[in-house]
Amino acid sequence: MSDERVKYLSSRLDTLVDKRLPYEPYWNKAAEMCAERSKIYIKETDGRIVQKLFDSTAISALTYFCSSLKSIIAPSNQIYQRIKSSDPDLEKSGKVRAFLEYVNNMIFKFRYAARSNFSAESDIMFRQIGIYGQSPWMIEEDVGRGIWYKTIPMDEVYCDVNRTGKVDVVYRMYEMTAADAIKQFGNKATARIKERFDKNPSSKIRFLHAIEPRQDINLRKKDYSSFAFASYHVNLDDKEFIYESGYRTQPIVVPHFEPSAGEAYGNSPALKAFNDLLTINEMGKTVLRVGQLQANPALLASSNMQNAQRAGIAGAVVYGGLDTQGKPLVVPMQYGNNLSITVEMQNLIRQSIEAAFLKPLFLSLTQDKQMTAEEARKRDAEKAQILAPMAERISSEWLVGTVEREIDIIRAYGYFDDVPDELYSDGALKIEFESGVTHLQRAGEIQGLFETLESAISMSQVDSSILDRIDFDAALKVIADYKGVPSAVLRTDEQLQQLGEARAQAEQAKALLEAAPVLTQSMKNLKDAGV
Repeated sequence: MSDERVKYLSSRLDTLVDKRLPYEPYWNKAAEMCAERSKIYIKETDGRIVQKLFDSTAISALTYFCSSLKSIIAPSNQIYQRIKSSDPDLEKSGKVRAFLEYVNNMIFKFRYAARSNFSAESDIMFRQIGIYGQSPWMIEEDVGRGIWYKTIPMDEVYCDVNRTGKVDVVYRMYEMTAADAIKQFGNKATARIKERFDKNPSSKIRFLHAIEPRQDINLRKKDYSSFAFASYHVNLDDKEFIYESGYRTQPIVVPHFEPSAGEAYGNSPALKAFNDLLTINEMGKTVLRVGQLQANPALLASSNMQNAQRAGIAGAVVYGGLDTQGKPLVVPMQYGNNLSITVEMQNLIRQSIEAAFLKPLFLSLTQDKQMTAEEARKRDAEKAQILAPMAERISSEWLVGTVEREIDIIRAYGYFDDVPDELYSDGALKIEFESGVTHLQRAGEIQGLFETLESAISMSQVDSSILDRIDFDAALKVIADYKGVPSAVLRTDEQLQQLGEARAQAEQAKALLEAAPVLTQSMKNLKDAGV
């Protein structure tokens, strides 16, 4: 059985390797231009170091792309997602809203725990998206401690998609020393791994970790065979099966910058600017060479000049360097290169590269130009409409899968046991993103609401019945939802009803107290009249 699994997994890996093969030359070159895990400097046989990168435009554009994208999708200084019920009616329940907020807060508590490494690894993930167009992201349980996150190097991962276009098959081929393998696999380490460790603990071994949907789910069992995803570990060098396990949810998600239809891989800013990256690098090399020639040109000397070699020495006195008429016998060679035109062409190509990395678009969201509030709002809304599809796609592929995995792990710790009864009947959940782009998209709606309220209040000075048209309670809910106000701050419908009843009782009691003296006086008057 183990041999059959090794044979199947090896064959499947070969197929996935062939599918990824056409992308690799472009990925390698794009990585080189961005100085990411590339052979920028190569040592030749004589020990010389040959420089391969002559322009840093892609490096700076990638850095700006990553920091800007992270700031609008997952800013660490705010809550950028909310867990909600897929049934809007359940959101009316204060219990349901409070529980979902609790779930969301617990997710962020685990996500930004000291040991999780979420923030640092997400930086690496965005860099890989900028270069390759996608980046494998692992969400794994740190047993007994929480959750840890890891961006897997793109060169280790081979993916495939299902019929809906979602990545559901992830094969990771990686190397590890025998010593590290013993630590990782523990008592599951095979005899051959132990044998390699005994011979040389530092020897490298190739491994395969394959994750794919399980075809033979057995819900009657309580072990990994009932899980939705199968996990297999194989020692590729010795062609031996190590062990099988499983996951209830996919532990590796693969967000894309711009996916290709029906394929596991897609486009990236670096690939969009691929030709310009090659061009600007060659131009950088040319400008450097021309600048050196113009700053330190070759010298043309007379054939009968005996001290010509001294002409290249700074501060040297060259005897015999002038002819009888006082003209120099040594002159610099003129190359006729127009360096300014070359630099101008470089700048045009740099602008094209920066546009591919969306730098002008990101800059426009932060630049403080002199304009009215309405002009600024319209400008921001336009930029948000351009950024939204890309930001929503990455958020959906990255955060939705991450949240599913996080909830699965946190629930196993028993933190989500007190589920409201309403959610049991229709427990489907959804995720709403609260990124800067999302807020910019809704800014027009909220601005319109405020302007309408201001107009109504102003018009009510003439006709107070105008305010009857507006449901201020509903308006406040819309504003609070946009601002992400915690449910604990706003009273529920049940609490409002109780508050109204209490007020009515208080007013009734007050009326009775106010009427008591009159009633007492009336009764006294009747008594005095002998009635």
